[in-house]
Formats: sequence, C-alpha cells, structure tokens
Amino acid sequence: MPPFDPGEQSRRLLDWNRHHLVAGAPLNQSDIAECFAPEFTVWANGRTHRADHATYLEFLDGFRATIQTIDYDVHESVAEGSRVVLAMTAHITRVHGEQDRFEAMLLLDFDAQGCVSLWHEVYLPV
Repeated sequence: MPPFDPGEQSRRLLDWNRHHLVAGAPLNQSDIAECFAPEFTVWANGRTHRADHATYLEFLDGFRATIQTIDYDVHESVAEGSRVVLAMTAHITRVHGEQDRFEAMLLLDFDAQGCVSLWHEVYLPV
C-alpha cells in the first residue's frame, strides 16, 4: 500500500483543478509539479499523450483560457493500491457565461511520491 491515500490525493487534485484551471489564475511548472509526476501519461477519450510539466503547462494555458469556474460532483470513488477511479459530473462556466456539463470516468494512477503518473479520462458532454 502506498504511503499516501489515493482517494485523498484525488480530492486534492480536483481542488487543485478548481483553483488553477480557470482563466487568469496563476499557473507555472512548479504548480503542476505539486500534483503531477515529472513525466506522465494523459489518455483522454482514446487519445494518448506523454506529457511533462512544460508540455502540460502549454496545453493547460489553452484549455483554461475560456474557463471562469470548474467544479465536480463525484458520484463514486474506488481506490485500490496507487489507483483511484472517479465517476463524476464536471461543471464548467465559461468566461462569457456559457455552461458546459460532462459525465466522466477518471482513472488516476499515482507514483510513489503521490503525484499523478496516469490521467485516463473518458468524458461525454451532456
């Protein structure tokens, strides 16, 4: 069993997202290093990308440019070893007022330091 609680790490990650994944919020590679391993894999809706702090910062700067708020309703959480699966609804309010909602299944794997080494998400706009 890892020296950290993957369920607690996933809650911390969602809080991190709420704070950093909005337009105008400070975000740099050091912020990303708080939650993400130096190299990790992002697998979203069938597309796989290897990432590091620099490439993820570049991606996130574009991703969050139109987001005013992001929040999550976690419906189920199952943790085993270094992994956790979250069934959730993501709510996004855009800077111009539009609202998006996504149903998502998120599998996170954490390294020995408790940092994300795998972000595997399947999401569907609703």
